[in-house]
Amino acid sequence: MTMEEMKNEAETSSMVSMTLYAVMYPVFNELERINLSAAQTLRAAFIKVGKKRAPPMQ
Repeated sequence: MTMEEMKNEAETSSMVSMTLYAVMYPVFNELERINLSAAQTLRAAFIKVGKKRAPPMQ
């Protein structure tokens, strides 16, 4: 999953997920430079949890 895809995912999530994305973006970006696989795994886990915890959109 690319950073652009993650941004698109975050835009469809709740405001809490958007805030988390904004805070974690630099961490994901730096980790991506060090270990791409780990960054993608961590990013996917955050998105998965965010989708489970997000209230239904009306």
